[in-house]
Amino acid sequence: MTVGLVLGSLLGLGLATIFWGLFPPRESLQIRLSELDQPLEDGHRSGTPRERIGRAAAQSFGPLGLRGRRVEQDLRAAGQSLEELAVAKLAMLLLGAGLPVGVWIVAWFGGAWVSPILVVVASILAGGLFFLVPDLSLREKARRRRRELRHQISTYLDLVGLHLSGGSGMERALADSAGCGLAWGFVEIQRTLRQAQLANEPSWTALEKLGHDLGSTEMEELAAWLLLAGTSGSHVRSSLHTKARGLRERALNEAETEAQQATERMSLPVVLMFTGFLGLIGYPAIAAIVSA
Repeated sequence: MTVGLVLGSLLGLGLATIFWGLFPPRESLQIRLSELDQPLEDGHRSGTPRERIGRAAAQSFGPLGLRGRRVEQDLRAAGQSLEELAVAKLAMLLLGAGLPVGVWIVAWFGGAWVSPILVVVASILAGGLFFLVPDLSLREKARRRRRELRHQISTYLDLVGLHLSGGSGMERALADSAGCGLAWGFVEIQRTLRQAQLANEPSWTALEKLGHDLGSTEMEELAAWLLLAGTSGSHVRSSLHTKARGLRERALNEAETEAQQATERMSLPVVLMFTGFLGLIGYPAIAAIVSA
């Protein structure tokens, strides 16, 4: 009877998941309106099974915070789509929920008895923990990409200063400097400046929106500097190299801080290894004393 109860619960959970995927909850009006700002190619993707599953999972996981502002910034910074994150979370959820069930099946065939209630609780807990793994991976990837963007912005400022020194105007210097690099930060800046030029809007407004979408404070500072440079003249333009050097010094300080933190984290394994080494050396003497 216990086995039938567990199998019936798993069958009901599977049917509920299928029903949730086929009939996802209705999205809010704000989310639907925000999709109008996405590029045109996002609305005409090929209907592959993976993408259909990703869209259904994204709609289903929406109430669980999948469409938060922080998640959107991390996705944009990491160059990852919402459907890819939803598929990864769904896969990790199924993996985490299925591991205790698999262990229980193996134990049942081996003649060992495990409480089904314990298996259900372990499946829920493991599924919840595994469900958060893609979020942590996304946040770490976005953090690394923002660090790369900081270095790229400092280089970009130096290039803008060189173009200004060569007699180029501000708009021309920004566009030419963005075209000098092939890194993803330069590509994003170049695309943003081109869209701003076609929309006939100021460059600092477009870069400020880009910094807000990427969650990059350095990009927002660059937009504020452009606004100040457009109103204050050459005095602010002469501080380009100083600002770039400040960004590099900030990145260097953060790298030194992370290196010190890594050194501190390594102290515990070293102490444990040294303790185990002392125990290995002293075990014969202690065993001889105890057995005497």
